[in-house]
Amino acid sequence: LRYCFFTGNPNNGGTDSIRSYTFTLPANLPGTDHAIFAWTWVNAVGNREFYNNCGDIAIKGSAGSYTGKKMTIANYGAGYPTIPEFIGNYDTGISYYTTNTEQVTVNGAGYSGSPIPSSAPSSSYFTSAIG
Repeated sequence: LRYCFFTGNPNNGGTDSIRSYTFTLPANLPGTDHAIFAWTWVNAVGNREFYNNCGDIAIKGSAGSYTGKKMTIANYGAGYPTIPEFIGNYDTGISYYTTNTEQVTVNGAGYSGSPIPSSAPSSSYFTSAIG
């Protein structure tokens, strides 16, 4: 989380070489044919900007609900935290991503196996099994 594409702290020899990540969705996440997988980050140097990426996904599983950490939003304006430049100090602002206690509940109707719409670009869709 702190070093994103780096193998470790770049100040201690970490190299910019990580291009894929493996993660596990919570086992009790409800299944759904259509969900949005989103992630956010802020830049280390320059204008204080907030970035967001997302992709449409299907989650194999049964119907239900899940309560978890709300997505972090920073450097967005009034009412949101501002994370300053963190040149070399990769712990700056990390608490907004790790200790944010705001919760959100999502509901899923269950995965039916419906195909992803053919009009959508195939590279933007992912299917993930929970476990």
